[in-house]
Amino acid sequence: MTLLKTDLHIHTKEDPEDRISYSALELIDRASAKGFDVLAITNHQELTYSPRLKSYAAERGIVLIPGVEATIRGKHVLLLNMPFENGRFNSFEDVLKHKAADNLVIAPHPFFPSPTCLNGQLEATPHLFDAIEYSHFYNHRINYNKQALRFARKYGLPVVGNSDAHIPDQFGLTYSLVEAKKDPDDIIRAIKAGRVKPVSRPLPFTQLIGIFMRVGTTKRFTWKRALELLCTGAVSIGGILDGRL
Repeated sequence: MTLLKTDLHIHTKEDPEDRISYSALELIDRASAKGFDVLAITNHQELTYSPRLKSYAAERGIVLIPGVEATIRGKHVLLLNMPFENGRFNSFEDVLKHKAADNLVIAPHPFFPSPTCLNGQLEATPHLFDAIEYSHFYNHRINYNKQALRFARKYGLPVVGNSDAHIPDQFGLTYSLVEAKKDPDDIIRAIKAGRVKPVSRPLPFTQLIGIFMRVGTTKRFTWKRALELLCTGAVSIGGILDGRL
């Protein structure tokens, strides 16, 4: 077994909801240059995975795991190696019904101040999740990952570092080291067993704001999404000013 450099939450140009500048093939090339061993492309509500992509990644030494960032009852959930051919999952009960040893359910950015983040839903269904995400988006004063770490400790769940990259500069800021063989099933088993370590660092405030503004430009705006972005920004800035986070 070796330590595999891993990112299981990334968006690409194929995402139907966001305007991403790089394609899945370009992401794989970038990941190879950065020494990554394992990736999951997790576009919103759509599987970006094929024999061609799998082979392209393998030729560059990367294990590609199929995944989506699903929206279930308005909340985002990362589903890896699930039976996507059965269609979208309409409820948390559907996800639970399809859970198996060879798939992985991750709570992404669970306590961030966005309507699409799990927040209370995570507390209501802790048995559904195999791992909790540690997001790259934080600094010394604002860190919504703190509550995620407390939740993971409470329920004995592993913590996985991911980039949730929408722009190239996000990719590689946070990732995981997974102690496993270079095999999808073994990687998933290793994460479930806790043989995973997030690698991350707080970002300077200027970099944090720069990422927030640039990611905002990737959004295909509806009034609902504009309000979500404004709400996230307002709560984050408020947390910085009063030192709550």
